Amino acid sequence: MLDQSDWDKGSELARPHGIRSHHEQMPNGELRFRLIAPDGSSYIRTVAGPQGAWQNSHYHNNLRETYIVETGWIVLAEWDSQVERLLLTRHTSGSIVTTPVTVPHNLYLAANTVLHTVKHGGVADVTDWHSAPTLDLLTKCITEAELLAR
Repeated sequence: MLDQSDWDKGSELARPHGIRSHHEQMPNGELRFRLIAPDGSSYIRTVAGPQGAWQNSHYHNNLRETYIVETGWIVLAEWDSQVERLLLTRHTSGSIVTTPVTVPHNLYLAANTVLHTVKHGGVADVTDWHSAPTLDLLTKCITEAELLAR
């Protein structure tokens, strides 16, 4: 078992490797706890708020995001440009799903869901998060009741 002094050493161990932490509460109520490496990879533990909510639609040119649902459930929305169609898939506790590069996507997290996100395949010192506002128009109007009815 680690004591508090061991935990306090964590930042000292990470700093020489360029690993930093960034934690925040998002406007939709989610809590995000991040570890970010200079090569573009990161780990995020997301704890959803007391109400289900959509995140913001986006895509990556190099990064892939692997989502691991710890508890609760999510809906992954992806825009399939080949057939110009919105794809919605629901993932429950224990599910693992990875987004492809360049595909606009969004997530709906049910209340109190705990989600682990691993971002991998990035390029050092390049921000690879690009807004997809058109997908937001298609997803943010879909209610939780509608998601559950699908």
